Amino acid sequence: MEFRDKILGFLAHGESVQVIAPPGWGKSRFGRSLGGVYLDFNLVINKTPETMANFVKEHFAEGIMVLDSLDSTLDIKYLSFYNYLKALRDVHKYKLSYVLLLHKPIGADKQSILGDCYEIASEHIEYLPTLDPKECHFYKFSGGIAAFEKICMIVKRDNLSLNPEENYKLKAQLEEMLADYPDHPAYAKSSIVQDYLASRKNTELSAAETRLLELLRSKKGQIVSKDEIARSIYPDVKNYDGVSDHALDQLIHRLRSKISGSTIITHRGLGYKLS
Repeated sequence: MEFRDKILGFLAHGESVQVIAPPGWGKSRFGRSLGGVYLDFNLVINKTPETMANFVKEHFAEGIMVLDSLDSTLDIKYLSFYNYLKALRDVHKYKLSYVLLLHKPIGADKQSILGDCYEIASEHIEYLPTLDPKECHFYKFSGGIAAFEKICMIVKRDNLSLNPEENYKLKAQLEEMLADYPDHPAYAKSSIVQDYLASRKNTELSAAETRLLELLRSKKGQIVSKDEIARSIYPDVKNYDGVSDHALDQLIHRLRSKISGSTIITHRGLGYKLS
């Protein structure tokens, strides 16, 4: 409530604000809670400056206008749309405030894209916090991240798995979130994120594993001898007699545990084949 009251305080003075948060933080829900007109620009078909301006005109009302999903429109081709927002604000000065819901803040590098609207959009920049632990039923897992709270509720209700490899919605949410914010401080409080980051780290290939996989893929369906593998994996070694079969077997074992969609078959005495 404290954060919401802060935002409403800006809006009460006719000022505009950017509310920033990664995907899954509950920006849209927060935006709707502010009252006023809520517009999700993902609903605009054939997105152009004209269709977006018409979307605003159709739903316009003085007071608060919450503009969601504008990240994809931070491009110079939408300049006329932002000029329209500026003109609309000028006509209804002190009676119209914008709330821009975004994944990343609009910085000075985007000033030319927003034109005169940049000053309005930059009046305040605030970062949406995670949910209060008191609001959460699964705080240990979610860390207060709204999307994970919802997923945990569904998992409990439908007896589903919290393993991202078995729960595609959870994995998609994690990947989207981490793509935009790979190291947000709030992740430290979510066991879902921490476990996923740990498992992803464990599946990263070492240099030797990468070279081995590239070699097997280049000869997919063919048996690759241990000597050929040793020459490819350890190009700087002068005497390959020092590369033991055990070392190669362990390398193959580690690679098998990290890849999916392909199988490495052992042909005893001959080598390995990727199928």
